[in-house]
Amino acid sequence: MTITHDPTWLRDGMIAAYTVLQARDPERQWELISTHALRLLDATTARVYDLDADGRLRLREGHAPTVPPDAARLERELVRRAHVADTSLISTHPRLDADLRPLAAACLEAGIVIHALLVRAHGRSHGALAVHWDGRERPPYERRSGFYAYWDTIGLAVAAGRERAVIELELAGLRERAYRDRLTGLPNALALEGELNRHEPTTPLSVLALDFDGMREANAAFSSYEMGGDVLIRAVGRALPGLVGDAAFAARLHTAGDEFAVLLPNADADTARRVALDLEEQLDALEVPATHTSVYQGASVGWATRREGESPGQALGRAIVSMRERKSERLTR
Repeated sequence: MTITHDPTWLRDGMIAAYTVLQARDPERQWELISTHALRLLDATTARVYDLDADGRLRLREGHAPTVPPDAARLERELVRRAHVADTSLISTHPRLDADLRPLAAACLEAGIVIHALLVRAHGRSHGALAVHWDGRERPPYERRSGFYAYWDTIGLAVAAGRERAVIELELAGLRERAYRDRLTGLPNALALEGELNRHEPTTPLSVLALDFDGMREANAAFSSYEMGGDVLIRAVGRALPGLVGDAAFAARLHTAGDEFAVLLPNADADTARRVALDLEEQLDALEVPATHTSVYQGASVGWATRREGESPGQALGRAIVSMRERKSERLTR
């Protein structure tokens, strides 16, 4: 017997596969997979199974239309056994496991046929689709050929989506580490530079710069920077976001040293001065580890409000100068 392939169904199958490959969001991808399968197979229901963290197939609730209880039971068993045997299974197969035949016969009597199709690529399963024909004939092979052309590509689409998600997660972690100060957990100088550039159009804009006192004494009193000044840097860094509030952006100026910066979007000169003096008072009273209270001497905070024609970075430079002047004042009191 010669089997003919309808070019219309083959073309439709490849077009459907292309739309799934183009979908980057996993939810949208699975939605397209089930929608196209329903159309290409002239089925009544398609239910999606995805892999969980332990590599087991689980029904995706967002793609799980209700089916009769017997059909649901048979579907679960077909999907589970297909995953174990690493091959797709259909409820009408003559070699269906003996213990499933009574349930399959009951479903067939009710006009239901179920096909558990594995989503495969790179030699392993990435999910499954349970397709139901309820009161409807399963289409002949010449029509299903378009679906098979589609299905051969689906595994690659899902596998690519999984790999893309892993890469994006890794990149997000790298970006986070690249813009985060290791010691304090605050944004670092690179993140601060980006925030300064982002606020190029912001007016008014004020900047605070602070440097706490006692760093030299702490390093001299303990056996290492890690035991001495780093303890104080960490204490100030952890406290700073809570002291300046959610509207401000606090960052560590350098990976070495005890200088920090705070951006105050939409804050004028009077507001900047008030916030700076209040912050200085709070930092002077900051609770640090008992081992370091004798060397911690509070902090000096300078401020600057952006002038007309001045960049945010230039305003930060003036704030640093102000902080150093403030430090000299405090030392001579």
